[in-house]
Amino acid sequence: MRTTRRAAALLAAGALTVLTALPASAHDELTAVTPEPGSALTTAPQELELTFSGQVMDIGHQVQVTDSEGRSVTDGPLETVGNRIVQPLADAGPEDETYQVVWRVVSSDGHPIEGTFAYEVGTGAEPSPGVSPTAEVPADQAQNAADRATSGAAPLWLVAVGGAAVALAVLGAVSIASRRRRRG
Repeated sequence: MRTTRRAAALLAAGALTVLTALPASAHDELTAVTPEPGSALTTAPQELELTFSGQVMDIGHQVQVTDSEGRSVTDGPLETVGNRIVQPLADAGPEDETYQVVWRVVSSDGHPIEGTFAYEVGTGAEPSPGVSPTAEVPADQAQNAADRATSGAAPLWLVAVGGAAVALAVLGAVSIASRRRRRG
């Protein structure tokens, strides 16, 4: 009987420890892009697709696709489909063009992630003087969205209370099982 109580107490303490530990969060990663970075296409694509390792938050997405003159070739709002973001693109321009892509999204852990790459259509084109091939996406909107997302996280005290409740439930179940064995 004493052994059962000790086992129940150890089980409850272990459950409390495991359940109150804060989970480690890892940023999502870009796992696939269509068209692929550095690719040379024969015709301009109708859309740009970014695929991530997890479902990114549906806030603060930004994707800029510009030609060698620095003109935007995006056409319409971004679409979020599971772990993919799709940016429709305008009709094809010149046959030979280099497109720069700058993207920024909010990872499922609430932190912004970003990147840049280029792809070519035909033989590509050199950027015009004064056009930066890796223009920065304004960060304030995505950062503000990330701040709002993480401010909704459960406070530590709530996690601790939840863990304690589960530990007490486990302790109660072990106690009831112990009593039933003694009766039987």
